[in-house]
Amino acid sequence: MKEIIKLILKYHFTIIFILLEIVSFSLIIRHNEYQRAIFSESASTLFGNISSTITSIKDYFRLKEINESLAKENILLKNRLEAYEFLQDTIIQRTVVEGSIPVYEYIGAKQVNATYNRTKNYITLNRGRKNGLQKEMAVCTPEGIVGLIQDLSDHFAVVIPLINVDARISAKIKKNNYYGSLQWDGNDYAYSYLNDIPYHVEVNAGDTIVTSGLSKIFPEGIVVGYVESVDKVTANFLKIKVKLAVDFKRINHVYVILNNKKNEQTSLEAINYHE
Repeated sequence: MKEIIKLILKYHFTIIFILLEIVSFSLIIRHNEYQRAIFSESASTLFGNISSTITSIKDYFRLKEINESLAKENILLKNRLEAYEFLQDTIIQRTVVEGSIPVYEYIGAKQVNATYNRTKNYITLNRGRKNGLQKEMAVCTPEGIVGLIQDLSDHFAVVIPLINVDARISAKIKKNNYYGSLQWDGNDYAYSYLNDIPYHVEVNAGDTIVTSGLSKIFPEGIVVGYVESVDKVTANFLKIKVKLAVDFKRINHVYVILNNKKNEQTSLEAINYHE
C-alpha cells in the first residue's frame, strides 16, 4: 500500500493531467453534438477494425484444424463410396456373402518431410505400420497420384513419388485406354513422360492420363496428369510429355490406398504363373 501511495505522490501531476484530459474530453463529447458524432463514428470504426483483425487471427489459427477435419471427412467419404460400389457390384453379380469387404480402403496421412529438387526425391508421412500401412501401397491426393510406399517404421512411412527417377507406373490415355509406362526424367518436377504408346494412337494436348489398373498397387482411373505435348521418338512409339496433376511443392494431406485383395492375387500368380 505504501508503494502505491509513493507512486501516486511521485507522478501526481501526470495523473492529475490525465484525469483532467479525460474530464475535458468527456464534457466536449457530452455537450457538443458534432464532436459526439465524430467520436462515435471513430470508435465504431476502431473497434470494428480491432474485431475484424481478431477474427482474422482466430480464423488463421483454425485453418490447420479445418484442413485436418476436411481431410478426415474426405477419407470417410472415399471409404463409403468404395463400400457402396463394392456392394453394387456384388448385388449385380449376386455374390453377396457374409463378411465381404471392399477391394480398396483409404487411410489418411500427412506429409511431414519431402524433397522435390533431387533426382531421387522422397516424401515422409506421419503414419506407419501401427496405422495399417504396408510397403507398396499407393499414395494419392484428391488431385491425383503421388507415389507408393517404399519403406516404413511403426509411426512413419517413406514414399517414392512420381518425381523420382526410380519410380515407374503403368498409366493409360483415358479416352482410348492405350497404356504405357510413366517415368520421370529427373528434370522439371511438374512433368513426367508416358512411353511405349504406339505411334498410330491419337493423342492430343489436354488429354487426361490415368492409372491403367494393370497393377496390384494403383486402382484404375486415378488421375496422373494431362498431356502437354507429343513427340515421335521412334518409328514405332510416341513419347508423351505429361503435366502431373499433383503439385509436389504443395502436398499436405494425402490418403494411402489399401488393396484388400492384393495378397490373394499375388499368391495365385506366384503359384501358377511364375517360374
